Amino acid sequence: MSPAPRAPRPPAPHSFPLTLSVIVVNWKVRDLLRACLASLYPGTQLDPARWEVIVVDNASGDGSPEMVRAEFPQAVLQVHSVNLGFGKANNEALPLCRGEYLLLLNPDTVVPAGTVDRMLEIMAAREEIGALGCRLRSPDGTVQRFTGGYAPGVLNVASYYLFAHRVLPPRLLPPPLFLDENQEPREDTAVGWVSGACMLLRRAALGGTLFDERFFMYGEDLELCRRLAADGWQIVYTPRASIVHHGGRSLELQSPGLRSRNLMGLREVYMRRPGFSSARLFDFVMFLAFLLRVFVFGLAARARPGRGFDARAAASRHLLGESLRLLLGLRNQTG
Repeated sequence: MSPAPRAPRPPAPHSFPLTLSVIVVNWKVRDLLRACLASLYPGTQLDPARWEVIVVDNASGDGSPEMVRAEFPQAVLQVHSVNLGFGKANNEALPLCRGEYLLLLNPDTVVPAGTVDRMLEIMAAREEIGALGCRLRSPDGTVQRFTGGYAPGVLNVASYYLFAHRVLPPRLLPPPLFLDENQEPREDTAVGWVSGACMLLRRAALGGTLFDERFFMYGEDLELCRRLAADGWQIVYTPRASIVHHGGRSLELQSPGLRSRNLMGLREVYMRRPGFSSARLFDFVMFLAFLLRVFVFGLAARARPGRGFDARAAASRHLLGESLRLLLGLRNQTG
């Protein structure tokens, strides 16, 4: 039986001049960023004088800053000469934020009208919430599994990566690592983490700190939620608000080595859980998982060519090598 959550640490009294600050960290997705901002500005009923948007460009080199200056001059623009990564770029923007609430938003999203207002209403009505996430939908309408989930442990990591959640009845499964359409809550629910693609934060819960900069990208949102929960704040997922997320566009531009940070970020968050003793079991589970995935996706690529299974098999082969190196102690790198 899990222990009862601690009461949140009382926030220090502070008066924020604005209701909301939105941070959008961009890297090489100018056209998607344009669509994101074009949906965001008219999509809320907040008085324009009560909220702000801060765009951080991580050395895109694709004309993104010029586009923001020309088409969205009301946005605060911060341009970096190198790619700082998602976590550090958000941290650099934090001192510029003047809002009581902080919305982290990916540039490859489209925000339907009313979404931001609904999330702010939920946060304002429940003072125990430190972070709030909403439903992430793909352009085809399906719910994305990286919307949120429960804190990583051996059982839910094994259930997901070994496909147990595909074959076993829900009553036999642990709380899911990733939510999907079959496991998505039907009402506002406390979970372990919500996606940094659209995460509304209570500024007073942060204590002046946003992301751990040891996470270049991937896992920093899980780690932030872990810290907030340790301080007694609730992490809540709501299906009553949703955005469209074109997830994966930046991923297409990344090297296989950078993609492996997803695995490393998950592993690092797992290692920081209470009572952690060894990463060996996690490494063994992941080795078995990617070995299975190489086999399954390889067969699927032969049986159903042109469906993307060959790319998934190739990615699994790369991650199989990474997990083997971790298992054998040949790599000691974290997020």
